[in-house]
Amino acid sequence: MKQLISAEEIQSAVGKLGLQLAADYQGCPLTVLGVLTGSIVFLADLIRTIEMPLNVGLLQASSYHGRSTTSGELTINADLLPEIAGRDVLLVDDILDTGKTMQSLVETLQGHSPKSVRSAALLW
Repeated sequence: MKQLISAEEIQSAVGKLGLQLAADYQGCPLTVLGVLTGSIVFLADLIRTIEMPLNVGLLQASSYHGRSTTSGELTINADLLPEIAGRDVLLVDDILDTGKTMQSLVETLQGHSPKSVRSAALLW
């Protein structure tokens, strides 16, 4: 298998992102939300690099149901979502391809009255 991106390159980029986020959100209540299940490793690596207090939450989004390999209707489960009203929110996912899932998640989060919503994806 051909390696496209080394572990060191990913670690360096995640570290830089964490430093940038800490600077961007300095003094602001930040909630980092991971999209289950693909973002878990990226989420864990990223929150370790953000040197500031933050809340972490999860939500689930899927357009692949059962054993399907083709995309269907998107379902969003926000049962694990913490309180985000008035908070800055960073939505973390593993892969951004069409952007449809991210757009739907942002719209869902907007319904919970956050101060702001930004997104980060490991791969685009």
